Amino acid sequence: MSSPKQVTTATTTILTTLLSDYPLKIHGGSNILVSDASIALSLYESTAPVRTPYGPTITIAQQQNQSVTKPDFPNVEVVKVDDLKMDEYSHAVFGVQSEDPKFILGGLRFMKYALRPKGYAVVISIKVETKQVDEGQKAEGKAEGDGKFQVGLEDKLKYQSKGKVNSLSEVLEYAGFERGRVRSLEKSADVEGKEVQAEVILAMKWDQLTA
Repeated sequence: MSSPKQVTTATTTILTTLLSDYPLKIHGGSNILVSDASIALSLYESTAPVRTPYGPTITIAQQQNQSVTKPDFPNVEVVKVDDLKMDEYSHAVFGVQSEDPKFILGGLRFMKYALRPKGYAVVISIKVETKQVDEGQKAEGKAEGDGKFQVGLEDKLKYQSKGKVNSLSEVLEYAGFERGRVRSLEKSADVEGKEVQAEVILAMKWDQLTA
């Protein structure tokens, strides 16, 4: 399993590549919600061609009991998830790996709540294989899991939902994104000579007035 640093590098590398392939209508007036500071920095650098003195603006969602240091670049702020406003953001970009599915679902619901109608959602999930790991890997921080196993996100989803949810795309649908309008892409990044695989989800917030 990749280290936290490798996961961060892979996530931001894939995001940069994704934005070159799918600009997602980001411009100087965009208001973007992100899950962490590393994604905020990656977006700031990737949006240089469209940047103005006023934006795009970037907001880092601060989870409960989480400490977030505000990055040192313009037009960025940190807001607690409970203080996010409805229909506020034009884009939302979240990175996930193998967290508790309930935590992920909660974050995605906040994402949908805060997005404007026709707002774009991007979720980058670094893939983790379910497998047995040795104690040395766990001690070095190279693997995580219950007991001697690291557990991939899809297997966690299937277990916790008793087979009702089998993919990250379905989690977005449970979070309220419209069924059939959630697109899944396979992406990879080379990190320190190792290929890291990821699933990228693209979705748009719809309602009865914009469908």
